[in-house]
Amino acid sequence: PASFYPMLSGIATVGRAESMLRGWLLNASRFCITPKGNFAGNDDTCYWGLPSVSADDPAFPPLGYWRGYVWGPMALLTYWGLSHEAYLDVPLVTTARAALCKQMGALFLTQWRAHRHVCENFSPWRNATECTGMRFYHWGALAGFIGLLDAGFYQRPRQEAAAFT
Repeated sequence: PASFYPMLSGIATVGRAESMLRGWLLNASRFCITPKGNFAGNDDTCYWGLPSVSADDPAFPPLGYWRGYVWGPMALLTYWGLSHEAYLDVPLVTTARAALCKQMGALFLTQWRAHRHVCENFSPWRNATECTGMRFYHWGALAGFIGLLDAGFYQRPRQEAAAFT
């Protein structure tokens, strides 16, 4: 997901952002976010999407602590990049942002509904039945929080937002 972080500042051109999304984020063999957020075409080993390394990277299969698991903070940073004002009128970015929110929300709620867990990190595997890290860890909720942000349920106060511009 760090490949998408240049979008946080708006430095990536629209063409470059679209290229990154088509080739990486919305690619079922890499970061596995489907355009409709419905998991269609995703392999069972990258079902939920946004693993910490691309699913086609040789480091992905062993699934180490930082290699391959899905992390809430990475989802939030990717979401913020897709939300930058430079890309608000770009249809592919809007599609990718909505799909990311849908898939990450489904991932979070699957663990919450089954176990009442807020996972430190999540397995990208479809058949994972348990957290891959600690079972109640604050930043795991960020995977579900991005959907609330996108729906407008939370907005940063104006004075705080102005400090970042």
